[in-house]
Amino acid sequence: MKKKFFKQIYIISIIYFCNFAETSLAQTDKKKVIKMLEGRHWILNKNKFNNLGEGADNILIDIAGDNKIINYLRFRALEALALFPTEKTANFLEKIAEKSFSPIARRGFESFSRGFSKTKPKRVKNLALKLLKHHRKNLRIAAAIFIRSEDSEIFKKFIKTEVDPWVRKEALKKIKLNQ
Repeated sequence: MKKKFFKQIYIISIIYFCNFAETSLAQTDKKKVIKMLEGRHWILNKNKFNNLGEGADNILIDIAGDNKIINYLRFRALEALALFPTEKTANFLEKIAEKSFSPIARRGFESFSRGFSKTKPKRVKNLALKLLKHHRKNLRIAAAIFIRSEDSEIFKKFIKTEVDPWVRKEALKKIKLNQ
């Protein structure tokens, strides 16, 4: 009876230790990625993020989706997610663009369009078309800028029907070179 009890305790201890070690490693990786997102003059370093290896997209998704993390780190995590064109990333960015508060949603859409416009152009265009009707101005602008480069007829129609002059003005501005 004692042997069976100690054997069960031993097995439970091993399971607990493995689970704790995995959680600890994940937290270490998350802290490492957060450090990569910090800095006053931060610029997305593609090589560093690509060298993170498998699972980096999961960590970035965790950071970008965490409301407890300061927004500038979440914005940068969204930007870095464009480097990881996985289905999980596409689903996350699409959901963020449609459901989040405005600044996060805009950055989510911009990252989605940068990361997936070549591999999933119809999906990006469909999301942009939805966002052209969004009640938030900055999302309409981001979507219009994307549509402008993809479909000039839809863009012209949007400009004619958009009621807000500021949105029209911003959508007609020159596209930034880094987009």
